[in-house]
Amino acid sequence: MSLLLRERVLIALAPGAIAIARPGRGSRAPEVRYRTVHCDAAAGPDPWRGAVAALAPVAESLRDERIAVTVVLSNHFVRYTLVSPDANLDTEAEELAYARYCFARIHGERSKAWQVRLDPRSAGARLASAVDDGLLRALRDCFRPGGRARLVSIQPYLMAAYNRWRRQLPASAAALLLVEPGRACIARLRRGRWSAVHSAKGNFSSAPEWAQFLDREQQLDTGDGAPSEVLVHAPPPTGLQPSAAGNWRFKPIAEPAAAGSASRQDPYCAMAMCAL
Repeated sequence: MSLLLRERVLIALAPGAIAIARPGRGSRAPEVRYRTVHCDAAAGPDPWRGAVAALAPVAESLRDERIAVTVVLSNHFVRYTLVSPDANLDTEAEELAYARYCFARIHGERSKAWQVRLDPRSAGARLASAVDDGLLRALRDCFRPGGRARLVSIQPYLMAAYNRWRRQLPASAAALLLVEPGRACIARLRRGRWSAVHSAKGNFSSAPEWAQFLDREQQLDTGDGAPSEVLVHAPPPTGLQPSAAGNWRFKPIAEPAAAGSASRQDPYCAMAMCAL
């Protein structure tokens, strides 16, 4: 059966919970069925172990359904860096090897256990993401061959959100802020090209805390300044209304009715819905 004919199931994976969202079909604003399963972030030596343990029985319950599964990974589980263009790198394999080198330079020996991916080639810097290879293997084991459910995509939260909402970003200079429980991630673009990406742990439950984070991270950006208006995807209620703090104006993402329904009230489901 074609994957295009399968029902889509979107799953967000975070340290404290997983969310399973099932958007309906046949409408521009389908009803979303969803549920959240909380888990123990300290369940093993890696921060993702508890989430995968919670996912395993859910995946087993979906095994015999004709569904196409997309998993969105919390920014807790993903590292990012920008890889500057290099005229001496001729092939995609060479650029990927250089991206691995960039992560090793930042994170040391532990980066050898990560799988690295690059966004599509562009005229400017490329966004590289790195995920623990053990996490990717564990996810594939949850949806092992033989069942009808197919794991068709594993996406970092930042990439899922950017791909879904990039048309709302200003063309000249833009900033996208993603807020989830215990973490925030800011991505800046200039003329459609990546210029800075920073992610940090912390409590980011209000606009003043977002502003403090952006003030701190802006000091690490050596570019020609940052836009004062920031497009934000954050848990409610703070992420639902325009707000301002310090020199920053925060504009909530304009979401369609499907993502703006009851599912929008759950931060983990909102993360999963970025892959819609």
